[in-house]
Amino acid sequence: MNLDDLKDRFISDARQTWERVQDSAAYNQLRDRYENMTPVTQKLTVVGVVALIAFMILSIPYGAFNQSQTYVEEFESKRMTIRELLKVSRESADVPQIPQAPSMDMIRNNIQNQLTAANLLPEQMKGTEVLTNDSKIVPQNLTEGMLQVSLAKLNIRQALDLGHQFQSINASVKLKDMAMTANAEDPRYFDVTYKLIALAVPAPPEPPAEAPTRPGSRNRNAPPADEE
Repeated sequence: MNLDDLKDRFISDARQTWERVQDSAAYNQLRDRYENMTPVTQKLTVVGVVALIAFMILSIPYGAFNQSQTYVEEFESKRMTIRELLKVSRESADVPQIPQAPSMDMIRNNIQNQLTAANLLPEQMKGTEVLTNDSKIVPQNLTEGMLQVSLAKLNIRQALDLGHQFQSINASVKLKDMAMTANAEDPRYFDVTYKLIALAVPAPPEPPAEAPTRPGSRNRNAPPADEE
C-alpha cells in the first residue's frame, strides 16, 4: 500500500466519521443552538472553540516539557547528593588517626608543668580534681574521664593562653568548659575553672602477623641454583 492509497483511505474514513457526527442528535442540537445565536455570539463561540482546541494541542508538548524538567531536576539533585557522598567519603579517608588519650595522671602532671611554666603563684593554683563525666554532649562511655583545673586571680591573657595550652595537650583531650568569674578580692582578675575531657579512643588494630617460614623451605618462584 503506497502513500496515495493511505491518503485516500484516511480521507474516506474521515468523511464517514464526519457524516456519522452530522447524523447524531447532539450535533444537530448544537448546530441549532449555534444558528440561533447572534453574529457576535457566534464569533465568540468559534474563537472559544479554536482556543480550546489549540490549548489541547499545545498542552501535550507543554506537559512533556514540564515532565522532562522534573526529570532533569531530579537527576541534578541525585548527582549533587552522590558528589557530596563521594566528597565526605574522601574527607573521612583523609582524616588522621586520633591517638589514644594519656592517663589522667599524665594529663594532671602535664597541666602542673604548664602551670609552673606560667609562673603562677601557689595561691593562684587551687588544685586539679578528677571528676565523673557529666557532659550531655559526649556520652560517659566514650570518655576516659574528666579533669577540673581551678585557678584564681588570672587576667584575660593568662586565662586564654592556659586554655589554649590545655587544649593542645593531646588530640584526644578536649576542653569541655571554661567558667570565668570576677575575683572577690580584686574584680580586675578572674577565677577560672577549666574542665577537660579525655576521649576514649580505641587502639588501632595490630597488623596481622606474618606466617613463620619453615627452615629449609625455598620460594617456589626463585630460580634454581647453578650447579658447578
